[in-house]
Amino acid sequence: YLAEADAAGIVLGARVPVVLTSRADSAKARLASCAVAVLFAHARRAKGGAAA
Repeated sequence: YLAEADAAGIVLGARVPVVLTSRADSAKARLASCAVAVLFAHARRAKGGAAA
């Protein structure tokens, strides 16, 4: 699927990003979701957003 690309999922709109994974996700996909959540939280903090 998706040309062997890895997927990542987070839910936005909460005070902090919520990692969204499936039982079928690989460890690599779960790690990618965590990485995206950390990057989003860091960017929001740098802008003085709600996660500060």
